[in-house]
Amino acid sequence: MKSSESERPLSPCVLLCTLDERGVCLGCHRTLAEISRWSLMTAAEQWQLIDELTTRKARNAATMPPAKGD
Repeated sequence: MKSSESERPLSPCVLLCTLDERGVCLGCHRTLAEISRWSLMTAAEQWQLIDELTTRKARNAATMPPAKGD
């Protein structure tokens, strides 16, 4: 959780670096452009993206087909 907007968040990378057919990482849900720009973003931009990723992750989980064996 953010303690201050001026403090940078940790990278959302979870070391599952695989892009889907839309160019979105299956691990952190960022686009390749967002991944490459991460270190150039301001702290505010990074926090905004973190907020967006929470929504993306939930949306992607709701639309994913069940895993084999389920």
